[in-house]
Amino acid sequence: MSTRSDEPRSSSADGASASAPPTSEAPVVRVSSARVKWSLAALTAAGCAYVAVVDPNTSSFYPQCPFRALTGFDCPGCGMTRALHSALHGEFLQAASHNLLMVVTAVLAVAWIAFGMVQRRRGKVLPRFSLTPRAIGAIAVVTLGFWVLRNLPMQPFHWLNSAA
Repeated sequence: MSTRSDEPRSSSADGASASAPPTSEAPVVRVSSARVKWSLAALTAAGCAYVAVVDPNTSSFYPQCPFRALTGFDCPGCGMTRALHSALHGEFLQAASHNLLMVVTAVLAVAWIAFGMVQRRRGKVLPRFSLTPRAIGAIAVVTLGFWVLRNLPMQPFHWLNSAA
């Protein structure tokens, strides 16, 4: 019987290598995906409940956007907390005036989740959502376009700013 030089040699009957050093790594803890999903859902619900109760328009607890503080311009995320607060109070037009991109993204996410729930109830295979390089590029272009357009000081783009 010949062995290749890159194959580990075994000196015991059970195939364990005699030269393998003992490992001192911590044991791997596996967390079920259901537990992660429920934990993220609970954390999201708690965050939304806090934003619904504490008005970001009047509270000084919420941090200021560092990009806006340094440059005076809106970043793509400026106004998201105020938009979430408005949306949670049913004021969707006000939410859109704070951050249109967040409102559109939230509507698409809710539609995707609802579609998945309907498909699951029908017993059909759920479509896979994967971020391909093309999708990542499209998201980057939309975000960058929103960022530039919301900072233009002319009409009709002025309504895209966060209305701070």
